Amino acid sequence: MIYILTGPVHYGKTGLLKKLYSEIKHSGVKFGGFLSESVREKNSVEGYDLFDLRAGQSIPFIRRDGEKSWEKSGPFFFIPETLALAKKIILRGRDSEFFIVDEVGPLEVAGRGLWPALEQVLFQTSPPFLLVVRDSILDKFLKTKLQGEEIKIFDIKDKDIYSQMTNSELFIKDVDMNDT
Repeated sequence: MIYILTGPVHYGKTGLLKKLYSEIKHSGVKFGGFLSESVREKNSVEGYDLFDLRAGQSIPFIRRDGEKSWEKSGPFFFIPETLALAKKIILRGRDSEFFIVDEVGPLEVAGRGLWPALEQVLFQTSPPFLLVVRDSILDKFLKTKLQGEEIKIFDIKDKDIYSQMTNSELFIKDVDMNDT
């Protein structure tokens, strides 16, 4: 099964995942994946850092300034070395018990960005994958990349989203939230 957390841009998806990760990281679950944490300057998003859940560290990932040869989505450039690292993190996800990719965007819908790595692991027997997908591209992503797959969608706009996620089979199977 593939799990998806969806919602509008800057609506708290990454914040929710940080909270969940903080609460269960000491439970013995072998995490994999990454979060994309916004980098702000003067109330403006200047980019995103990749927070490697296994290593527990952040590194610059996406910025407004970049080289013409770098992969680009909207006004943002992907730092090539970090994009390569993100792909490696995804590929090593096979040996995780719980895996998060924050986030799948327009590049992946177009088959670029992280998609080549995701495609190699998503459709095999693997750990539960939780993908973050903006609501504005969710339908297109489902139709073009995940058609026919078993999917469970969580919407960040739901009032009880935290409870929905922690009480879902995603967490109950691998983590007893009462033990944290």
